[in-house]
Amino acid sequence: MLHGSSLVLDINYKVTNDEDSGFSGYWALDNYTKHIKIWKVPDGSFYALVQYDGKFHTFAGVPSPQNGVLEPKTATGEFSGGYIATFTGTFSPTLATREDMGKFDFGGSESDILLGTYGNGQTGSTTPFSYLDHYFTGVDSFNEDPWGWTYHYKNQSWNNLSTGSSGDIVT
Repeated sequence: MLHGSSLVLDINYKVTNDEDSGFSGYWALDNYTKHIKIWKVPDGSFYALVQYDGKFHTFAGVPSPQNGVLEPKTATGEFSGGYIATFTGTFSPTLATREDMGKFDFGGSESDILLGTYGNGQTGSTTPFSYLDHYFTGVDSFNEDPWGWTYHYKNQSWNNLSTGSSGDIVT
């Protein structure tokens, strides 16, 4: 981290039932732990490191994430990833700045995923907890780059990265 920066936020929380999209629509429900560290840098802007580690659950009949091949069976695999972001705003926390925030259910369901296409899925809340809403005001110039997630199922991998995507998960 840049000399003179100070860590202002170090939290984590568990997320369940987060609908995950691929290139052909929703393809999985994710359950993961999200860890967020944010530093205030000397110029007054912020630097965020956000990491995800968890499992995905896909369902027979939904399109695979990369190529849209229909999944032949229901299966569970693992994923990890995250992003680096820079932004401006005012740090004004309404919650503790260093702790485990608990668990948040994002409200996705198997039936949502099976609907398959964008705009026809999620019936639950898509943003029940946003760290930006609870810790910052006046957020501007949010730049999330690089970002990426890697998914594994048996001997298959799907890499969904800001630099390009490759592989696929076909159960």
